[in-house]
Amino acid sequence: FLIDMSGSMGYVDRSTQDLTKWPKIAETLVKVMRSLPELTEFQVILFSTDVSFPLGEAGNWIPYQGEATVARVQRRLLEIRPNGDTNMYAGLQAAFRYRDKGLDTVYLFSDGLPNTGPGLEPGDAKKSEVERTEILSRYIRVRLKTDWNRPTATQSRVKINSIGFFYESPDVGAFLWALSRENDGSFVGMSKP
Repeated sequence: FLIDMSGSMGYVDRSTQDLTKWPKIAETLVKVMRSLPELTEFQVILFSTDVSFPLGEAGNWIPYQGEATVARVQRRLLEIRPNGDTNMYAGLQAAFRYRDKGLDTVYLFSDGLPNTGPGLEPGDAKKSEVERTEILSRYIRVRLKTDWNRPTATQSRVKINSIGFFYESPDVGAFLWALSRENDGSFVGMSKP
């Protein structure tokens, strides 16, 4: 479960704070966990400017033990406050380190486009925010196709299912939809607070 915890995850739009958004995201995560009958192991990775593992066990799978696990995940997420930029590259890179350990599906929760991370050239800092997010979005999609999620003789492609919490931006929905489609997954957009 790869969850964007950038500062925008606590806002409806750039200027309107929403204290219910992050709890809704935590609630959505546990609903997804409960809906997966074959879930035996998992990991929760948060990304913003950096990556973190709120349940610990970085590099390892965590055993899924039903409602006890669900309660632990929800409780831990509700202790966190969204902050920072959206370095989706770092989040996906951390998730795909689990590919050799049997990763078969990523559930990506986000409300924004990548706005920081590898993929920008030195002169790109002068470009508009829209241009920079387009460059970073394209860079991530290419990296997934050519490296992280490229099928091999022994590994099939990992599915990426995305849930978008993009109350105001159709661009976010389009990006997450394309990311999921290109990686054999599904996309759901939560368009209302």
